[in-house]
Amino acid sequence: MALFSSKNPSFLIFFVILFSFLLPSSVFATTQKCIQEHFSALLHLKNGFHFSSYSLSTLPSWNSNNTDCCSWEGITCDGATGHVITLDLSSLRISGRIDSESLFRLRSLQRLNLAYNEFAASPIPSGFDQLTSLTHLNLSRLPFYGQIPLEISRLTSLVSLDLSYTYYSNDSGILPLKLENPNIGILVQNLSNLSELYLVYVNISAQGSEWGPALFLSRPRLRKLSLRECGLSDSIYSSLSQLHFLSELDLGHNNLSSVLPNFIGNFSSLTVLCLQNCSLSGSLPSFLVNLSKLEHLDLSFNSFSGPIPSSHVNQLLNLKKIILWNNLLNGTIPSSLFSLPSLQHLDLEGNKLGGRLDIIHNASSTQLEIIYLNRNNFQGMVPSFIFKLIKLRIIYLSFNNFSGVVELESFQNLVNLSSLHLSDNNLSIKDSGGNSNFISFPQIRSLSLRSCNIIKFPNLLRNQEQMRYLDLSNNRITGGIPKWIWKVGNGTLYYLNLSRNALQRIEPPFLHVSFSDQIALDLSFNKLEGSLPIPPPSTSFFSLSNNSFSGEIPVSICNTTSLEALDLSRNQFSGWIPQCLGEVSDGLKVLNLQGNAFSGTLRQTFKKGCNLQTVDFSENQLEGQVPRSLANCTMLEVLNLGNNQISDAFPSWVEALSQLRVLVLKSNKFYGRITLPQSNQSFSMLQIIDLSSNSFTGVLPSNIFLSWKAMIEEDKSQSKFLGRSLYSRGSTVYYQDTVTVMMKGQERKLTKILTIFTTIDLSNNCFQGDIPESIGILKWLRLLNLSGNGFRGQIPTSLENLRVLESLDLSRNNISGEIPWQLTRLTFLSTLNLSQNQLVGSIPQIKQFSTFTNKSFEGNLGLCGPPLSRKCISTPSVMLTFEETDSELDWKFMWIGFGVGYGVGMGVLCWTLTLWATGRKEYNKFIDRMFLLIFPPQYFL
Repeated sequence: MALFSSKNPSFLIFFVILFSFLLPSSVFATTQKCIQEHFSALLHLKNGFHFSSYSLSTLPSWNSNNTDCCSWEGITCDGATGHVITLDLSSLRISGRIDSESLFRLRSLQRLNLAYNEFAASPIPSGFDQLTSLTHLNLSRLPFYGQIPLEISRLTSLVSLDLSYTYYSNDSGILPLKLENPNIGILVQNLSNLSELYLVYVNISAQGSEWGPALFLSRPRLRKLSLRECGLSDSIYSSLSQLHFLSELDLGHNNLSSVLPNFIGNFSSLTVLCLQNCSLSGSLPSFLVNLSKLEHLDLSFNSFSGPIPSSHVNQLLNLKKIILWNNLLNGTIPSSLFSLPSLQHLDLEGNKLGGRLDIIHNASSTQLEIIYLNRNNFQGMVPSFIFKLIKLRIIYLSFNNFSGVVELESFQNLVNLSSLHLSDNNLSIKDSGGNSNFISFPQIRSLSLRSCNIIKFPNLLRNQEQMRYLDLSNNRITGGIPKWIWKVGNGTLYYLNLSRNALQRIEPPFLHVSFSDQIALDLSFNKLEGSLPIPPPSTSFFSLSNNSFSGEIPVSICNTTSLEALDLSRNQFSGWIPQCLGEVSDGLKVLNLQGNAFSGTLRQTFKKGCNLQTVDFSENQLEGQVPRSLANCTMLEVLNLGNNQISDAFPSWVEALSQLRVLVLKSNKFYGRITLPQSNQSFSMLQIIDLSSNSFTGVLPSNIFLSWKAMIEEDKSQSKFLGRSLYSRGSTVYYQDTVTVMMKGQERKLTKILTIFTTIDLSNNCFQGDIPESIGILKWLRLLNLSGNGFRGQIPTSLENLRVLESLDLSRNNISGEIPWQLTRLTFLSTLNLSQNQLVGSIPQIKQFSTFTNKSFEGNLGLCGPPLSRKCISTPSVMLTFEETDSELDWKFMWIGFGVGYGVGMGVLCWTLTLWATGRKEYNKFIDRMFLLIFPPQYFL
């Protein structure tokens, strides 16, 4: 103690001097304010910014009155010099432009983060090599495009570089960043300090030798590498093999070879391995057992098959997240999976796993928070051990074969539970208690109990104040929709699906809670009655289809200004369609009023910028003409006006709708000729056209089909269903387009329309002339119906090019000549109708033709051979089509007479119907008198 006494001053002086050296200089120096040059540069930088209502900050501290920019939001300075060393404006949703001249005046910057903003699209500005002190650069999620500038390769102090998901998107497509010159090798060759490299969605052109072993060999500090969605192949492997010290590797969404190289098992420091959607197959790689430090494993969206070996997982004691969804894995789940001490997230969705989980008794993973087992083949009871995993937040067991009764009270002890999905099993969900039993039930945000044999609304819903997603569809709930249901979530509910029950009424008041944001509401396929309930203005998806609502639609429906989809189909609504529906919402994509009793003319005015993609007014009693303003709906894909009383010429302006895929005008009073399209891009997306049962006349132009590219060119993209993805806050609602077509002689409703399904139906009109040879160019056409017209000439031999044609109907025309033998090449043809024509000669007896019955050929007197009873006979000089007995000759001339009479009669009938449909008054009285002379009133008594 004497050392520190006042009697020993020399030691005190020594101690003070020593301590002064140990303390940083900043302790003795006052903190400097930011220098004037940086203050001015930041103000100029802000002047280029724009702050919308979506911006999360307007940078209020950035103003000329606050001269110390070191105190501004997102700014950090060097305390000794006052130089700005950090600029972080990430995730503020700022728009406008980046003043690069002002930015590059901040020469002392060490960290720059502009990610997740909405600046004006442009290439990455040149000049980054002026920021020589940069160690961390993050330009991810910005609308930059084009070549990554060479200057970035000169930032030799860089420790972290993130250019992920940086691209510009417009109507022409997506323009990503690209690495061509410099390529990946030039970019990293001087970055010897690089530890983290994130280039997700950058178009990397490097191939073959450019991925040589030396590429990353000089990067001993590289620890984290993400090259997801970069268009890579397995040529990258030779370079990766040198990175023994990697801790994170993400190569997801690239086309790698089917088998992973074993050298990945040597990456003993690896904690994150993401290889999702890489075209991988075979068994799960055995080298996984060597990755003892692995915490996050993602092999989803591949084709791995076979069982999950227990030996692959039970040694991964640090594993927190394992994602294997959407593979081909089968067998049972190893019980050791549920015993991993660190496991928090288990995702096995979308495999072929099966067996019983209720026999697993040693589940002891107390850290497990998320379980995705949906879309598999699991059987038996819902395993009881799930109710003991007290940290569970998310449970997805939907789309399996679980059976038995599940009491909702069983989940009561899972106090952290936020998502519970048990839909589409063989379960019976019950809640046996009253409202008081669920007071302490966890506050769930997402609940899906579709197809769970529920007979009443669960009582637990009464106390749910945070629920956002609720699906009780396809159950057996009867009675009324209680008014308290609208209080579920306390205004935060954004998805409510009560469809496909047996609900009969809506207890008033309807939707009396004011929802804070958009809500998707589906009450379709019930037994609801009464007048139309008006949803709140925030409703984005509203479906009442297949109920028994009646009366007129009030104009107040147009106050629902957030609508993306309105489906009132298959009810009993009547009266006029409100004119304002054409302008109800700028975001309206679906307007479906099919199958009601609407009458009057279509008076809707569809404004410019209309975003409608589906318009279905079919099966009503609408009159008048098609609104020309529909041409403003340039995104229109489905237009269905079939089964009405519309009287109009063919709306040739629809050819300008470049996205149109389905056009149905059948069973109306359309008339006149079909003219040749004005552009070689007309109807380029058209896959279904149905003009049947109208009064169209004239000859089909010879080149009418040349621009129908959807039927000409094979769709290289994956086939998908035609529909609409609609967004309601955090949820995606998918609207499925439907259409009824004549398929193989019968009407069939397609509840799902594949984009590769193609059909042309021009039947029951008054078309004449030859069938154009150009129809043979439609090589992806599947159904063709030209029956009930006045077509003549021969069957085009070009039909042999329709190699996927499944149904061909040319019946009830005036087609002559022989059946072309080339039609036997149509190996997919399962339905053929050539009846009631003037065909002659023998019926081909090979391939598909040997399967067709008499009905395919009857009414053609000149045809012979099986399946008809008339035999084909030959003489030494000539082949006769049938044995010409006196009786048969009489029938022959009678059929010829009938054919001529039929053709003349059809011509007169079509002429008459056309005049009648056009509403020419000078002919109407004459036609009416002639009709009464032929069919007097007593004829109908």
